[in-house]
Amino acid sequence: MKKIFEGLVVLIIFSFTVFLHAAWAEEKTDRPIPEEGGVFSLGEVVVTGEAAEEVTTVDVVNREQIDLTTSNNVSEALNTLPGVFISVGNKNERNFNVRGFNERYVPVLYDGIPIYVPNDGYVDTGKLPTGNISQITVTKGVSSVLYGPNTMGGVINIVSKKPVERFEGNASVEYSQEDTWNTTLNLGSKLDKFYITAGGGYVNSDGFRLSDDFTPTENENGGTRDNSDSKQWNGAFKAGFTPAEGQEFAVGVNHVKSEWGLPPNAYDERPRYWRFTDWKKTTYYFIGDSRITDGLTAKVRAFHDTYFNVLDSYDDDTYSAETMRYAFHSTYDDYSNGGSLVLQAKYIPRNTLGFSFHYKQDVHREQDDYGADWERYESKILSYGLEDAIQVTETVSAVVGASYDVQKPEYANGGPLRDDDTSFNPQAGINWSVLKDTTLYASVGKKTRFPTLLELYSGLFDRNVPNPNLKKEEAVNYEAGVRQNLPLKTFAEFNLYYSDVKNLIVSKELPSGDDQFQNVGKARYQGFEVNLNTGFVPRNDIRLSYTYLDAGDKSPNSKTGHLEETPKHKFYVSDLFKLNDLISLFGKVMWYSKQWYEDADTEEWKTLDGFWTADAKIIANLTKSLSVEAGAKNIFDKNYQLSYGFPREGRTFFGVVRFAF
Repeated sequence: MKKIFEGLVVLIIFSFTVFLHAAWAEEKTDRPIPEEGGVFSLGEVVVTGEAAEEVTTVDVVNREQIDLTTSNNVSEALNTLPGVFISVGNKNERNFNVRGFNERYVPVLYDGIPIYVPNDGYVDTGKLPTGNISQITVTKGVSSVLYGPNTMGGVINIVSKKPVERFEGNASVEYSQEDTWNTTLNLGSKLDKFYITAGGGYVNSDGFRLSDDFTPTENENGGTRDNSDSKQWNGAFKAGFTPAEGQEFAVGVNHVKSEWGLPPNAYDERPRYWRFTDWKKTTYYFIGDSRITDGLTAKVRAFHDTYFNVLDSYDDDTYSAETMRYAFHSTYDDYSNGGSLVLQAKYIPRNTLGFSFHYKQDVHREQDDYGADWERYESKILSYGLEDAIQVTETVSAVVGASYDVQKPEYANGGPLRDDDTSFNPQAGINWSVLKDTTLYASVGKKTRFPTLLELYSGLFDRNVPNPNLKKEEAVNYEAGVRQNLPLKTFAEFNLYYSDVKNLIVSKELPSGDDQFQNVGKARYQGFEVNLNTGFVPRNDIRLSYTYLDAGDKSPNSKTGHLEETPKHKFYVSDLFKLNDLISLFGKVMWYSKQWYEDADTEEWKTLDGFWTADAKIIANLTKSLSVEAGAKNIFDKNYQLSYGFPREGRTFFGVVRFAF
């Protein structure tokens, strides 16, 4: 009955969308079909192409690329970029690192608003749907101080859509193996000075299928991955008002609700039987952009972000009883309040002076088990930024800036509080248009990350000793690169990067056998990236990138110098071949080299095998607003894992229907 109901819901959405499409086409036959929506410019912090972004590497995934690569969540979209590596571990959450820096160092923003979890600084990008996204901007290296604090490894800003027509929308229905449904519907309208958007999505999956090459173990017999099922609902609403030129204001809310299983480690002698039985994240926000004078603009953001989850640990693989000593019912009930002000002034000729203020209050509340006492922890972060973008000559521009950041502990479950921690972070960069189609750029800057509430205070179910005196981590990031427009519709970019990190926070084992987060580490991340986009082959759009990452633990007591989840090589290539106006073929190949991991039982460093995967699909553009796709991911059924003991998807066939109206 349940599956019949879900099928009816999908059918209703499908039928409703077809009806709207048919009615609109009949009434407006001479009207060109609009794009699926414009970029919500209020959601941009620093516009790509401005001087502050031209002195470092910025990658953008637009709406077309999201659909082309069948990226249903932000994690899948990020995985198509150079320098970005994805991992999926024991919580079945999709984490990433950018040039070796994981999510704690690269905050995720949604329309400029931080959405990372208060307790540990992470956000599962696999739970962020792409249905209402216009673009994803990844700024690496020395990102602008206007983005705010904790941008030690860069920043990712997800920008939503904005309607451009009186009535528009898009919808999609995707079905893949293991009875996986993914449906989206987004509607928008722009009426004179007002606009409004609303949308949502639903995902339901029995799990994912393992490769036929996977060798069954005691914890995993192959076929459909044990406890890999998931269900998710998401919705978004935004209303905006543009009273005059240079004035725009918007309010909105984004909500994601999910529940999913955490597959056990396939090789662990004592596997975990965990499920997220509840997971909710809701963000309420206001954004305002105002031109105060001809030379002064102000952008204001205010938000309230909530995060709630329930993680259940069960006795065995029936996932029914919680009676054993290791079983628990853990609840997090967190929230963040904050806002920002960015002023930009152009009173001085050839200068754009920017000032930013960011404020964020993080509150973490947890209950480790039924009947246990609730714990509460709170901290605040403030950041003051000043930046000047200078047009030195017609071909040379420079950016100099600095931020002063403060972390203020506010409450530690009744325990003593440490003093405030502060950091001063200067940076500078230059951009030189050597020739008409050749641009050189370089930057250097100091960046900081403050410890999270988890690192400061968490006992991690009595396995960790809190360390409220942790210091901030610091890095000096260097980068140099060249952008080159070439003949035959070709663009190439090459960059070198180097990051020197000190006071790295790592988990160390104490003489008592417990663990503790300590500032004992040093690290170095260095390498280069090559990015090439070309249309030199007729009817083909080819994208190619290569990343070399040399990541090393340079701590005095490091025995091996290895760091986890940092493959040395990543290669990506894709091609869109337009057979004719009706049919297109798309394929992509990705290769990760081997990577190191530390065996939790033996504390020995071992390697995960490298792997490559290939995806392919056929696209039929039946009309300007209707397309049908069919294809397969991992078409050669490669058996691979991104973290030890957690094998990933084998060959998966899928079909998609997309509409735009």
